[in-house]
Amino acid sequence: MAIMTSVLIWSAIIISGFTPIQRQALPGPEFALALPGINPILPLEYIGYILIGIIIAIVVHEFSHGILTLVSKLKVKSLGLLYLIVPIGAFCEPDEENLTKAPIKSRMRIYSVGPASNFAITILSLLIFSFLLMSAVQPAHTGAVVLQTENDSPAQILGLKAGNFITSLNGSSITNSSDFLYAVNKIKASQKISISFIKDGLSHNSSIILGDKFVEYAKRNYQNNESFKGMGYIGIRIAPDFLKILKNPFLEFPWGALSFYAIPIYGYYLNYNPLIAPFSNTFTIVGPLSVIPQNIFWILANSLYWIFWLNLAFALFNVLPMIPLDGGFIFIDGVRSLIQRMKQDISEEKRDAIAKNVSLAISLIILFVLIIPFFIKYIP
Repeated sequence: MAIMTSVLIWSAIIISGFTPIQRQALPGPEFALALPGINPILPLEYIGYILIGIIIAIVVHEFSHGILTLVSKLKVKSLGLLYLIVPIGAFCEPDEENLTKAPIKSRMRIYSVGPASNFAITILSLLIFSFLLMSAVQPAHTGAVVLQTENDSPAQILGLKAGNFITSLNGSSITNSSDFLYAVNKIKASQKISISFIKDGLSHNSSIILGDKFVEYAKRNYQNNESFKGMGYIGIRIAPDFLKILKNPFLEFPWGALSFYAIPIYGYYLNYNPLIAPFSNTFTIVGPLSVIPQNIFWILANSLYWIFWLNLAFALFNVLPMIPLDGGFIFIDGVRSLIQRMKQDISEEKRDAIAKNVSLAISLIILFVLIIPFFIKYIP
């Protein structure tokens, strides 16, 4: 709760200092909705995986509340699944009168168990995904993977497309994205260079005449620079080297973990998702798991990733100290407990009134910092 609140406030402070141009690049309010097809980072093409993740997150969350309520010997009015042909959610309705009269510690445990269970599923799915499935994944070839080719560029004329491997450029061997960028920076405009690449599993050797990077960037309205004059232009964007992060998100912490969680955002902004074709085709499965058909393997991998992603999102959102979220109820009970320890002679009615007022103020602050990133772009 403390970490999420701090991150939200820090983000709001940074965004409030953005220039008008930077504000226009911010996402709109649709990014706040957990609705596939409406939220751009939850595209309909992943609907099956997203539904699996949402259903597991909700069912685990609500059933955990219900189970711990019963364990605490409190009444549960109803507990069940929401059906529309298949289970699409869950609900838990405790007896409010019983819950209100329960000890503060018991209530806080009941509210906490929902997000805690989502965190447990997050950790379990991450361990299976990274340290079991991804341990069997290796690059299919050595080289830099093409992310995208620009329209009417030398690369597109050559027939290069997303998922191809660049293995050599102007005599320089290419083993990764860094090699490619180093080789590109040495070539000049109008220069004829050799290029080797792997497309559809076949090796190709060819040559292309480069354009001028400054001229091409001006034509395409890209951010330009005088230093680009005379530099060679191929028209290729290279995919990031993501496999090591898939295998262990805790490498280069915290940036590795943030990049791992940002895969859906990369998918929206860069059209790059390493778990989806054509980029998943740049990997091969080795070892004992190679007996699994490749399409089944990637269905399992994507299912586990979205279970991880949505359970973590569900947990992080629910721990915010804002009513009616679990974190809001935990916070108000925490304030009650703190007041009781500091002023033991205070009446229960006054203690509750203070706790409710503090909770309301914090809830409004959290709501404000939540909506700033999505609506500040519309403020002149």
